[in-house]
Amino acid sequence: MPSQSDVEIKYSIIAKSGPDNPRNDTASVLPLKSGALMVVWHKYAAGKLSGSDFGTCRIYAKYSYDQGLTWQDERLLVDVAPGDLNVQAPALCRLPTGEILLICLRAHARNSTTMLVFRSVDEGENFVEISRVWERSQGQWLQGGASHLVLLSGGRLVLPFHGGTGDQGSQHNQARCAISDDYGLTWRLSSGYVDLPMRGAMEASVAELSDGRLAMSLRTQLGAVFMSYSDDGGDTWSLPQTTGLKAPESCTCLRRLPGSADLVLFWNDSLYDPRHHHFGDRTPLSAARSSDGGQTWRRLGDIASGAAEYTNLGCTFLVNGDAVLTYMKSPYSGGAKFTREHMDLMAAIIPRQWFER
Repeated sequence: MPSQSDVEIKYSIIAKSGPDNPRNDTASVLPLKSGALMVVWHKYAAGKLSGSDFGTCRIYAKYSYDQGLTWQDERLLVDVAPGDLNVQAPALCRLPTGEILLICLRAHARNSTTMLVFRSVDEGENFVEISRVWERSQGQWLQGGASHLVLLSGGRLVLPFHGGTGDQGSQHNQARCAISDDYGLTWRLSSGYVDLPMRGAMEASVAELSDGRLAMSLRTQLGAVFMSYSDDGGDTWSLPQTTGLKAPESCTCLRRLPGSADLVLFWNDSLYDPRHHHFGDRTPLSAARSSDGGQTWRRLGDIASGAAEYTNLGCTFLVNGDAVLTYMKSPYSGGAKFTREHMDLMAAIIPRQWFER
């Protein structure tokens, strides 16, 4: 039997909000060759739009030398361009060559973005832009709170995103993927896409199954987490179906458990509420496990709960099998809208054994 310490989740604050920094979220963690962990996230500055999606934010990095329990050595990685709203939603990915890729999104306005790709050959000390996945989209294209870049077993890079032809608040969204077969130097958009009613299919999270297929979990306004599948490396996708897991309109995080064919899904296990501006509370933050490729799910438990908004998720599994789950935490005591104040970036260090419960 595992001891209590083997299954106890530990928590840390990566970046705490303050008067000059109302919001920290949408993070990505990468283990470095030194044994340290590097995290990147977008950090908002106080101002007219403060911590809203359209406020000024920049990409920052920090480091942990104790497997995620504490974070330090903060530095700016990517600054906002003159005239833009912000630069947001970073993600890290290590290539088979040992190099590190960093993606992030320049929001020029509420209806146009550019996705940038940077490469580092010195363990994240310096990043140089190598490509643009798309440039000045006609409509708001973004990853939102589910930023990640997936390296498939065959070497292909898959970057899920969503967008439409209007602005972020009003457009109907379709989810699709950008694909690179040369480690990020060039990109093409998938020929297929995923669509759903109401606001559409949003904030896709992708994981590779043991049989080589891809699974995609989706944020929706339909009261549940939906999933779609690809059997051609992300180029085309199946008609999305509900998982049966109840959910508000909030992002999910889908991963394959290390050393297993099973999937794990992090999401808000909350009832649908059409009166709420995001169709329900974003609490608790929960996890479920699937042993059949996402067809059925077994709820494992809660990572965080209580009167708060928990969202904008990222998960990295370490060499020892433990997971570092990043998420935004913001106090919320009910009502039709989230308060969006004191938005801290958190990390939950989840032992591998916890997923065996």
